[in-house]
Amino acid sequence: MKKIYRLALLLTAFLTYACVEKPQPEPEPEPEPVVEPVTLQLTFVLPEGAEKSAWVAGDEIVVHGEYAAQQVVVKLSAADIKADGKSASLEVEGLYPYEREDCASSLYAAYPASCVDNLKHCFFYSKFNTTSTEILAACNDASNTFHFQELLSKLSFNTGDEVYDSFTIMTTKKENLGYGFMQVKLTDKEQNLKQYAGDPIIELDLASGKADNTVYLPANTDISKGFTIKFRKNGDFVKAYYYKESLAFEGAQTIDLGNISAEVKDYVNPFSDDVRDLDTNGNANCYIVSEPGKYKFKAVLGNISTSFFEDVADAVVLWETWNNAEEVVPGSVVASATFAEDYIIIKTPDELHSGNAVVAAHKESGEIMWSWHIWIPQVTVTSDSYGDIMGAPLMNLNLGALVETQAAAEPVDPLSYGLVYQWGRKDPFVNSHTALKNTLATWAGADEEVAPGQISLADAIANPRLLGHINDGNWMDKVDETLWSDTEKTIYDPCPPGYRVPARNTNKPFWGSNLTSAAGWAVDGVNGWLTIGEPKAVFPIAGYRDDYSVSGMSKVGARTLYWTAHGSEAKAACADLRYDKSSFKLGSAPKARLGSVRCVTE
Repeated sequence: MKKIYRLALLLTAFLTYACVEKPQPEPEPEPEPVVEPVTLQLTFVLPEGAEKSAWVAGDEIVVHGEYAAQQVVVKLSAADIKADGKSASLEVEGLYPYEREDCASSLYAAYPASCVDNLKHCFFYSKFNTTSTEILAACNDASNTFHFQELLSKLSFNTGDEVYDSFTIMTTKKENLGYGFMQVKLTDKEQNLKQYAGDPIIELDLASGKADNTVYLPANTDISKGFTIKFRKNGDFVKAYYYKESLAFEGAQTIDLGNISAEVKDYVNPFSDDVRDLDTNGNANCYIVSEPGKYKFKAVLGNISTSFFEDVADAVVLWETWNNAEEVVPGSVVASATFAEDYIIIKTPDELHSGNAVVAAHKESGEIMWSWHIWIPQVTVTSDSYGDIMGAPLMNLNLGALVETQAAAEPVDPLSYGLVYQWGRKDPFVNSHTALKNTLATWAGADEEVAPGQISLADAIANPRLLGHINDGNWMDKVDETLWSDTEKTIYDPCPPGYRVPARNTNKPFWGSNLTSAAGWAVDGVNGWLTIGEPKAVFPIAGYRDDYSVSGMSKVGARTLYWTAHGSEAKAACADLRYDKSSFKLGSAPKARLGSVRCVTE
């Protein structure tokens, strides 16, 4: 029985093994067909009107099919070039045509070879590593002739008798002038250039050394806001050319600017080591200068650091004042102002003169686009809470004042009065030059203008010296309560970086219903000052310009007002301080009136 049992087990094992499918070996892969290189007679033809007008011995052309590793660099000899120079023909070995059902073309050419940087699989694409020189591409036809096409637009200009070592071209609003690489598709089926951009290039730095210059740009480049060309000699920028209009290229078009030498200006470099930033702590409509030198700040809309002005032609010193009765020497506060590369650059005289100036950016037509107040006080501007009298730390002097007001037994120094402002406006006007008298300080430059009535906001921006007015009302022909704001610093705020027009805060002593009950209160109408707070903040009784007579000062030594940022309808909230009425409280005044500003920290 044991033998029979063992035989049964062996039979079962055999049958089980016989029924299991045995694994089959993997089939041997079919060998890839061997593509043998071919030798072909090739002809290269230059396009009509191209800057490259003829082939020359030594020119190198890349010819490829599917793979960059199989591409051939063809070097022309004099014997290959036809008599007219427009075409060259020679026999080329080692070619690997790329056959496709959708294209009759099978080979692709790119010139110059030094600019070609094809990817592993290039197919019918040619990749160029630069756009700063003329580049051409082509595909073969049935006779293996390559009719090259221009891939770039060209901007040409002449600098006349002046020859520069090199130049840099950049667009006004950082538009693309080129790419880190450019890949184009060019076949017999699709002759339009299909461009693939690498990292954008927003400025091109090119060698020159000649009067006639050409800048190569991608076809169909559209420069919407103009461009700047800066010219170098001995490594430094010395001249600049500013093109203010839009410039659109159609295809591989050439635009010739001609001789631009008459429009080339001296270049002021806003980035040189001797030019100091005024807006490191933010942008504003007012900047404080305390030392002689060159300074710059962004030409932007108020305190919006990214809102650059377009179409700026230059900058100018609009007017200056010493805050007194002396005849102001032009250029004594700010010697010069100019515009370069989105910056206003100002220069003071070598010997600093205290005072105030307004500089303006203007268009080619002369229209003012924006203006900025340059404030040069004799003392350092500081801030203190003075016992929290306004709700935020405030300056030690009025905006535009040259010295601090002293609580002394003698008339206040009129240099402590500062400048005066219509509510909501960023631009200042002069105050009195004599203590306790209604006399205007002198100035040099643009005259004040008094409009016959109200003006628009656009009028005020385009003419910072224009005073709109109406009796007991607004200087502006529309109500706008947002020009200054209780909650934030606005683009029309007149205070320097880090400061703003104070908010109306009725819980604070200076904006209360009765200043005389506050700590530190004292008033001297004989000498024209008042104090409030601990330690005491001193304020001059500086008068104001009335809404119905904005051309002259009123109530100097008898009354004054300090604006808040809070406006409503035709009037705005202010500290209404009247020594002649023994009334010192929060009130309101017509927005057309010109009052003082004591800036507080943001």
